[in-house]
Amino acid sequence: MIKALIDTGPIVAFFDESDFYCAKCRLFLKDFNGKLFTSLAVVTEVSYLLADNKKVQKSFIEWIKNGAITILNQDNQQFDSILAFMEKYSDRPMDFADASLMTISEIYDIRNIFTLDSDFLFYKSRKGKLLKILNENMIKN
Repeated sequence: MIKALIDTGPIVAFFDESDFYCAKCRLFLKDFNGKLFTSLAVVTEVSYLLADNKKVQKSFIEWIKNGAITILNQDNQQFDSILAFMEKYSDRPMDFADASLMTISEIYDIRNIFTLDSDFLFYKSRKGKLLKILNENMIKN
């Protein structure tokens, strides 16, 4: 079974029918045969972006409750790594959520990601490895 991280963009697209990537993300997730993981930072970001529609935001929270994705824990010890990623990629828009995913990738040895963010084409682990983008044909430029 494939283990993969999921970033904010595909989740928002999945729930927002007006999003250009909605149909593609729904198809990808329907056909995905694996387990998806994310960080609480991503959940917070998605919740904020879906806040205009409380019904959709509630559906997102129910989706998590029903096991569609697993939120992996991060504690204070991982903030050194998060800060290191944010500093290393300060020339790119690496935010807290992106840095948390890179940190989770290293801690839990998850090498795949479902994202719409082209910056993940450049982000490398502290060992110099790129994540494998499962949907590279959908990356926003």
